[in-house]
Amino acid sequence: MPFQRSPLLSAWDFATLAGLLGLGGFYLWILPQLPDPVPTKFTSLGQACAWTPKGQLAWLVFGMPLFLWGVLFLVGAAVALLPQKAGGGMRVPVHPMRGLLGLGGCLLMVGCVLTVQQGLTALYSGMLAFGVCLVLGLVFVLRDTWQAIGRLPRSGPGRRGVLYVNPQDPRLWVEKPVGVGWTLNFAHPAAKWVMALLVAGVLAVLAAAVRTFAR
Repeated sequence: MPFQRSPLLSAWDFATLAGLLGLGGFYLWILPQLPDPVPTKFTSLGQACAWTPKGQLAWLVFGMPLFLWGVLFLVGAAVALLPQKAGGGMRVPVHPMRGLLGLGGCLLMVGCVLTVQQGLTALYSGMLAFGVCLVLGLVFVLRDTWQAIGRLPRSGPGRRGVLYVNPQDPRLWVEKPVGVGWTLNFAHPAAKWVMALLVAGVLAVLAAAVRTFAR
């Protein structure tokens, strides 16, 4: 069964939209209560060590979740708009991660702003909410990726599309069926765990960058 053409937007993006609307209402409500400048970075003891003028706070609060959503939107659009022979136009499992990371970024920003009034507990709560969204996004990505692999049409022995899927081959890593280098044998039982570790590593780096940016 061939892939369906992937839309640039999906129902998952409503999660980010809902988060932005909620964040907007929260921002309008809390802005008059905040000092000017607003503390936006804290030490491990909860003491403020950096401040942002009120007039520039919106760029930080809304910029981070929009940046996360925008990066993954560009990734999904690039894949969807590739020529069919290059593997484009396929339904890629980026939509759940995009929607959930955008929502998680909004929740993280709520926690960051509330830190001014409620201390580090609010910040850690926001980080926890972001982490939950990150893990859920990873779960959906892995699930949809494995379902998509199973639907790929075979184009040769041990191949589905440009992927290598051969249950009779005991090797985990094989030479790429298309291009130069090595790839996974996606029929190997350990392949899904390798994919999970690779994706988790990328997301861990992303989460560390977001934490640094947010604090």
